[in-house]
Amino acid sequence: MNKTIATLTVSVLALFGAQAAVAQEKTRAEVKAETAEANKAGAIPGTGGNVPADAAGQQSPKQKAATSDTTRDARKSSTAAANKAGAIPGTGKGEVPADAAGQKSPKAAAATSDTTRDARKATTAEANKAGAIPGTGTGGSADVPKK
Repeated sequence: MNKTIATLTVSVLALFGAQAAVAQEKTRAEVKAETAEANKAGAIPGTGGNVPADAAGQQSPKQKAATSDTTRDARKSSTAAANKAGAIPGTGKGEVPADAAGQKSPKAAAATSDTTRDARKATTAEANKAGAIPGTGTGGSADVPKK
C-alpha cells in the first residue's frame, strides 16, 4: 500500500514538473533582452525611440502647449478680458457662477437683502434663546440626542 502511494506521488510530481518546464518558454533575461531590442528599434511608443508618442495617441501637456498656434500673451489677454466680463465661472467676477448654479454667494445675498443687520442679529438672538440653533449650547444638537 505504501509502495503504491509513493509511486503515485512520484508520478504526479513528474507530470506537474514536466508541465512547468514546458510552460516556461522564455527566461527573464530573454524577455529583458527582447524588450531592450524593441526599445532601441523604436517599436515602443513614448520611450524616446523612433515612434513618437503622438503616434500612439499620447501627447504631454508640454507638447500640446508647444504645438499651440496662439501666443502666451494672446492667451493671457483673452483670459483677462473674459475674466473682466465675468464669463469665467468660479473667479468671483460677474454673475456667471451664481446664475449658473441658481445660487447667490453669501456676500451677494447680503448685499441684496431687505433686512438690516440689527434685525438679523435680533432674530438670531431670539432663535438662540429659544434653542432653535443646534450646536450653540442653548438648544439641542442635531447630531447628539439629549439624555
